[in-house]
Amino acid sequence: MFSRRMIVIGAADLSILLVSILFGLLTSRAGMNAFFGGGFDMSLEWTTYIIVIMCCLISMGLYNPDYMFDMREAVTRLITGFLIAFVMVSVLLGLVKTAPQLSQALPPTMALSFAGLLVIRYAASHGAVSQFLKRRILVLGAGMRAQRIESEVRTKRGHCGFIPVAYIPTSPDESGVSLVNLIDDPIDLNSFCAEAGIDELVIAVDERRGTMPIDTLLECRMSGRKITAVTDFIEREAGQVELDGLYPSWLVFSQGTMRNNVDRFTKRVVDIVTSTLLLLVTLPVTLVTALLIVLDDGAPIFYRQSRVGLNGKNFDVVKFRSMRQDAEKDGVARWAVRDDDRVTRVGRLIRKTRIDEIPQIYNVLSGDMSFVGPRPERPSIVADLEDKIAFFKYRHVVKPGITGWAQVNYPYGASIEDAREKLKYDLYYVKNESIFLDFLILMETVRVVFWPDGAR
Repeated sequence: MFSRRMIVIGAADLSILLVSILFGLLTSRAGMNAFFGGGFDMSLEWTTYIIVIMCCLISMGLYNPDYMFDMREAVTRLITGFLIAFVMVSVLLGLVKTAPQLSQALPPTMALSFAGLLVIRYAASHGAVSQFLKRRILVLGAGMRAQRIESEVRTKRGHCGFIPVAYIPTSPDESGVSLVNLIDDPIDLNSFCAEAGIDELVIAVDERRGTMPIDTLLECRMSGRKITAVTDFIEREAGQVELDGLYPSWLVFSQGTMRNNVDRFTKRVVDIVTSTLLLLVTLPVTLVTALLIVLDDGAPIFYRQSRVGLNGKNFDVVKFRSMRQDAEKDGVARWAVRDDDRVTRVGRLIRKTRIDEIPQIYNVLSGDMSFVGPRPERPSIVADLEDKIAFFKYRHVVKPGITGWAQVNYPYGASIEDAREKLKYDLYYVKNESIFLDFLILMETVRVVFWPDGAR
């Protein structure tokens, strides 16, 4: 889940925030005595500042490899994140009636924090620092499985957290990789890894029978070299489960932490508390949206639709109606598509802003859904997808959610192929389900709301 690059940058960000706090106190009239003499209250307030900034960085996608090192994106997202952070910190400090000395130190602190975080991302995306933060891997195999690694490199255009130093074909039939760094099988693989500075060996052979150099790999393993199967490697790097070559036993041996009653009870409590708070906070938006829907296209305001939930059981999902009343007058379920002409004017707005999802909070309170989980689909669509996509039914071993790992990582799907790609992310969530992953998804959801690439 966390790459070496993300950990290093996160630690650097924390260091910058701490230095910024000291700088802000030194350059303000408060002075250092305000920090060291302020006791527990002052430390708690600055800790709150750091937590708010870090949450804003996560929410703006600044730890997402796709945006982490794009400087134009970094500037835009940092500005947005700091504006939100400034408002949040100001409100929090006002609520606790912070001493005026702290307010004096806040502007220079935030200014240096912004500059420092931007410099870190510039340094991390250029030159030797960028190369240092990436793992050097050696791929054993050059066929179709190895091609998946090559595809990851091309798709992320240098934003991935690894460098494939070389691909080693294990048979003359392997011809999937098109990159130039193909090498013959070295006589001493372990020595080659040491000389090339290899951090990890990735096993990506198409046919293991008779092609796996077990003795050589064992020697590398005993030398402390990390060895990873290509399916586990892609799962870690891309945050998705590879469906090709997947066996039903993958879930049996998964290490997800939401497999016991205590964790599930904790998640349920979080769902109930969060739902109650959100219902109160979004009440004004709910009332205005209901009025606009009636004025635009009349009643009804809400739209109920049968969806497939936990263990394949059906339930009725509740949403604000965003389509015309006759959108499916023939009773046939259809995929939503870009610029769907069935969507009303108000519907287009509330879909872009995700306001149409607010009534699903009631589904969370009733226990049919959770805040985080795979997106619930209609029974007819599920039946069709289960016939055409292997392992699709396994996404129903957890409760569906308002948001999820697939929703924040993949655009809105409108085809069988899109459903297959999103399933890779859904199964990753099923396998790695945890309270912490839920928190990260919720933070990423904020990023999706601000930059709704996949909204319909």
